[in-house]
Formats: sequence, C-alpha cells, structure tokens
Amino acid sequence: MLIINDVDIAAIASTVPADKINNFSLAKIFGEAEVKKIIKNIGVETRHIANVKQTTSDFCYESAVRVIKDLDWEPESIGALIFVSQTPDYQLPATACVLQAKLGLSRKTIAFDVNLGCSGYVYGLYLAASLINSGVERVLLLVGDTISKIVNKDDRSTGLLFGDAGTATALQKKTGKKLSFTLGSDGTGFEHIIAKDKSIQDSAERGMSSAYLAMDGGEVFQFTLAAVPEMLNGFMNELGVTSSDINACIYHQANRFMLKHLSKKSGFTTEQVPLSIVDYGNTSSASIPLTLCSQNIVSRESILMAGFGVGLSWGAVHADLSETALLSVVEV
Repeated sequence: MLIINDVDIAAIASTVPADKINNFSLAKIFGEAEVKKIIKNIGVETRHIANVKQTTSDFCYESAVRVIKDLDWEPESIGALIFVSQTPDYQLPATACVLQAKLGLSRKTIAFDVNLGCSGYVYGLYLAASLINSGVERVLLLVGDTISKIVNKDDRSTGLLFGDAGTATALQKKTGKKLSFTLGSDGTGFEHIIAKDKSIQDSAERGMSSAYLAMDGGEVFQFTLAAVPEMLNGFMNELGVTSSDINACIYHQANRFMLKHLSKKSGFTTEQVPLSIVDYGNTSSASIPLTLCSQNIVSRESILMAGFGVGLSWGAVHADLSETALLSVVEV
C-alpha cells in the first residue's frame, strides 16, 4: 500500500458530448433480439458520442474551466497539469501543453501526458498526489477519452459499449488529508485490449493510426474476475476496513455484468456500487470521475475507487471525499 499524506481532492467536474445515441435504435444494424441481449449484459442504454470536430481535450477543457471557477483558483496558482488519455488530440505534441496554454496557466506549469485507459484515473491521482508531496501546491488532473473515434461500429463486442467524456480533478495540499493507493500491471495480456495498425507499425513511417479497438471479452473478463477482487480485498485488509465500512465503491464502468460479479466477490451491496454505465456507457479513463459526478452519493467519508483493464493494469485508491465539490455533468 502506498500512502500520500496532506493531499486533498478539492473538486471534480465531468463533461460529455451533447450528441447522444440510444442503443435500442441500433436494432437495424445488429437485429432487435441481439441488441436486447447485448444491452441486458453490458447495461448500456445510451451513450454520448463526440462529433467529428470535438476532441478529448475539448471536454477536459470545459471541465477544467468549471473546476477552476468553482474553487476560485487563480490560473497562475496551478503548478502542474496532467492529461491522461489514450485518445489525445495529436500524436505529438503532448495535449497537456495545448491545454496549459488554452487555460492560461503559468509558463512554469509542469505539463505532461499519460497514455493509460481504464486504470488511468487512479494512476493519475497517484501522480498528482506525488507532485503535491514533492512541493507543488495545486494540480489539475484532466482525464478523458473519445474512444468512439476508434471503435468499429459493426463490432458487437465494442459497438454498443463505449461513450465519450472528459473530466477535471483539482488536487491541493491540505494538512490532515491523505490518499491511499494500490497499483499494478501485467503486460503479458497487452493484446487483450488493443488498437493497432500493422501497416504502420511494421513500416518505417510513424503517424496517427486509423486502427480500430479490438477486445477479447473472454480474456478481459477472466483477468478482471481474478485480479480485481484480489486487489480490492487485499487493499481493504491493509487499510483495516471491511466492505461495510465503505460508503461507496466506484468501479471503472466496464460493463454491468462484470460489475455485478466484482461487487459480490468483494462483499459490496448494490447500494454501495453506483453505476453510470446505463446512461453514459464505458467512458474508459473518465468513467470513475463521471460516476462520482453523475450519481447522488450522499455519504462520502470512505470512498474506494478501482480502475482496471487495458494494459493490462489496475489500481485502487481510498479517499475521504466528504468535502470534495462534485459538479453536475455538463453537455457540450
């Protein structure tokens, strides 16, 4: 277990595209019976999808503006900006640098990208907290994905699953607050969730790939059921708590069927596991903060957040969010 003291999550905001797809309307592509079966398993009824002109940074930017305004932070007071995404605006430069300029942050601001998906929010919190622990007073963590741009809409395993979103989390130094983490990875399973274009990878040229996302659902399911409960149960044991001591466990919104099994293996009730996947789909790295902002979680003194998937990688964090401002989800 990794503990970082004197760090507070001050506010979280989430933004989604205004364009929305109702999965039941896709019966003409997959067939009515097949669509109903898929929706029953994954739990996704509607998804918000970015239009051709919108990028991941657009949604993160809108979230960041609202967080900064809500906290009344001066842009110059933000010492670092971390952008976590697997769908950045460009292959290079780092999207974090673009956002640093767009938000009017100081030229002294540390700005960098992190290429992570399902576990990305937890990893991002760890990096942000570590920067604060090193002396940075305030950090903006911008996490989001527009996975719809790399999904094959005719693929039954992914075509009805993914939605788009961008989030902003503001962290600051605060005496007495702490974040506890557990993190891990197993790259031997990297091909189970992958987007690759061999014509680009095997050539001397390197450019933006037009690859579709490919996912081996069976392998991912087996990995998740094996790794995540073991991680969470061991983590709670190290924390000295049981599932009944946790107000809510915010899982990465992989799919409803999977979350039901994970909850059972760690002893959480349905009421302890809020779901946003029904209305927003699997939003990859953004799913944990989006769930926090979209669901009415009344008690937040003891919150677990668990990310897992592409990489393969996983992580969990325990935090007191009782004083954290959770801003309403906005559509743009």
